Amino acid sequence: MNGPLPRTLRPLTIPASWIWRLLINRRNRRFDHGIGVHRASVPVIAVGNLTTGGTGKTPMVQWITDRLLDAGRRPCVCLRGYGARAGTQSDEQQLYESAWTDVPVLAAPDRAGALADHLSGDVDTDCAVLDDGFQHRHLDRDLDLVLVDASRPLDRQRLLPDGHLREPCSSLSRASAVIVTHAAAVDPELSSFIEHWHGSPPLAWTEHRWTCVHVHSASDCIEQRTAWLSGRRFVTRLGIGHPDAVHEQLHAAGATTVFNMPAADHAPFGKAELSELAQRAAGADGIFMTAKDWVKARPLRDVLGDVPVIVPLLRLRFLSGQADLLERIEAVTTPLAASGG
Repeated sequence: MNGPLPRTLRPLTIPASWIWRLLINRRNRRFDHGIGVHRASVPVIAVGNLTTGGTGKTPMVQWITDRLLDAGRRPCVCLRGYGARAGTQSDEQQLYESAWTDVPVLAAPDRAGALADHLSGDVDTDCAVLDDGFQHRHLDRDLDLVLVDASRPLDRQRLLPDGHLREPCSSLSRASAVIVTHAAAVDPELSSFIEHWHGSPPLAWTEHRWTCVHVHSASDCIEQRTAWLSGRRFVTRLGIGHPDAVHEQLHAAGATTVFNMPAADHAPFGKAELSELAQRAAGADGIFMTAKDWVKARPLRDVLGDVPVIVPLLRLRFLSGQADLLERIEAVTTPLAASGG
């Protein structure tokens, strides 16, 4: 399956993708003319992509926010809050709020409005990081970063609903810079493809690496090196956009998946599902899930009994371009740049 829907539906999804292209082009033309675009009173850095599913936006948002804090800036993070049930927080909001104690996290479909409301109060916020913001064009941005997953090159993608592209590759031309994620090395062919559509080669190349794993038991949490995974057997439940990448890393670490419970991106947990996971994990070494999954499962931890939950700690590592990206961030968030001087 190359798209979000079964290939048997291609007689329907192909013409539907043509209609999608027309709608996207019309929408973009409206924003290109400034219609419905709101300018915030602080610099905005957007992190987004062209495809559905995970390209590593969350680790990039965390990395940028950490660098802003290191530089003495006072950022907030804006996100849609996708997947949140009524009266609850999304997994991403919970993850961001657990990462920092002094960074406001604004979750609302109307991110431009939420940011404006936040800034109208007595706050110290002097810049904003917009999560999944490439298509959220209602909010103007000073730095527009698009992430491209090296493991799922754009030249093999098709437009929704026939494929996973949210908009055509030509949309890369409006990005400030393109950053490649999940890369093992700089790929000249992918670089040329991006340069063709964007006008410049990728600004940076990154990989996502597990630095350790946290083993959560019923009573405590123990940090283990990733070598601890080797030879162990796990049940997996990965409610993320690109679970295959996690399975590949898990198997590369020497572990075996004895059962995988499929889950949609951002899918919440229920007691029945966790109970089944616990039963499936009998005889295995635990349940493996991402940090985004764990923040949702943790309140129901008692359902799992003594079954351990293994959560990898993910960190972004730059293969190239880190200094260039830091320079771009500094250029748009320094007080001089913010004042237009």
